[in-house]
Amino acid sequence: MELKTFQARTMTDALQKVKRDLGREAMILHTRTVRRGGVMGIGARNFVEITATADPRVIDARMAARDRRGASAETSPPPDTAPPSAVDSTMRLPTDGVREELTAIRAMVRDLLSHVEPSRTHDVPAELLDSYSQLISHEVAESIVREILDRVRRRSQDAAPAASDDVSAETTPIRDELVRYISEMLPVAAPLELVAEDRPTIVALVGPTGVGKTTTLAKLAAHMKLREGRSVGLITIDSYRIAAVEQLKTYAQILQIPIHPVVTPEEMVAAIERLSGVDLILIDTAGRSQKDDPRISELKDFLDAARPDQVHLVLSTTAREAALREAIEKFGTLGARQLIFTKLDEAVGFGVILNVLRSFDMRLSYLTMGQSVPDDIEIGSARRVAELILGGEVTGGPRLVISEARADATDREPAREGTPK
Repeated sequence: MELKTFQARTMTDALQKVKRDLGREAMILHTRTVRRGGVMGIGARNFVEITATADPRVIDARMAARDRRGASAETSPPPDTAPPSAVDSTMRLPTDGVREELTAIRAMVRDLLSHVEPSRTHDVPAELLDSYSQLISHEVAESIVREILDRVRRRSQDAAPAASDDVSAETTPIRDELVRYISEMLPVAAPLELVAEDRPTIVALVGPTGVGKTTTLAKLAAHMKLREGRSVGLITIDSYRIAAVEQLKTYAQILQIPIHPVVTPEEMVAAIERLSGVDLILIDTAGRSQKDDPRISELKDFLDAARPDQVHLVLSTTAREAALREAIEKFGTLGARQLIFTKLDEAVGFGVILNVLRSFDMRLSYLTMGQSVPDDIEIGSARRVAELILGGEVTGGPRLVISEARADATDREPAREGTPK
């Protein structure tokens, strides 16, 4: 099931994008308004975001699910609304609330799994079929789904079966067990902390191009300066993208913190010496393709000169899992041991976070969603990821509250499927 997300300034423009890319028969699954752009939250604009698919199985399944529910008032469009499978300028978007939308999508996915791939669900107990569908729809690996459900089945044998068509199932003991066990599977790191009193703590952000490293670094810098009261200095080696350097300089000017662009490892050493009086040095790096070994090797020379205390690998939740795994393998050679996942507000599934963290010796440090600085960033809570996988909202999560995160970042070592060869 392939879902696509489209954004535009107006609903009409967004619908035109859906129609142009997916055709008139596309099914709109979700709409919302998001804010983009601006600096420090100033000047951001509202955009309409539509999630849609052209998969005929999805369209047929959802329509069948609506028919079976008797076209109830909660999930059926009003009589003068165009058919939900048609995308044109006269269409009225579904006006159901989030709870009804979750119910419809849940029924749609369950229908697909039971009719398109019955061999995958024949041994799933009826009371766990809805949970299976939810996990698979978020692209959690089949082996992990089976492990989760097996554990939940054993731990919830005495729980009453949940009504799979009722959103109240979200508060059942089965869902509680799902949240608990998924949380136990996710290794999380402590939030960014200073490691020494007599020298700056040095933290570098690395990752592929376009994942949001510069914006994420600005969010961390703003948080440490404005909310933690720490002195911060910035170093950027992203000499390939002039716009990125200028963007970071703008943030530095607003925050009144020093910034030093460097173009050689020797300049890196000199820049760190000039910033020796600050509490925290954040290093922004140029995006590198995981396939570009020479560039990654060049980046390693800079980091060897900087000798950072932490290296955080920044990845986008919109990327394919195969690309994420390759990036972890390649950037892991730079000493990256913490993962920051960005663009949660653009993702159509969150299972990839669980999949990769179960496979690599990495820990989740932060989650980001949106462009607002210093907001739109959360400490990487295992429970938060579990809630997202089970249908939680991207907005409204915990922000950078250090005391809360320390309780979540325990020293336990969750079971893993194995480390990369």
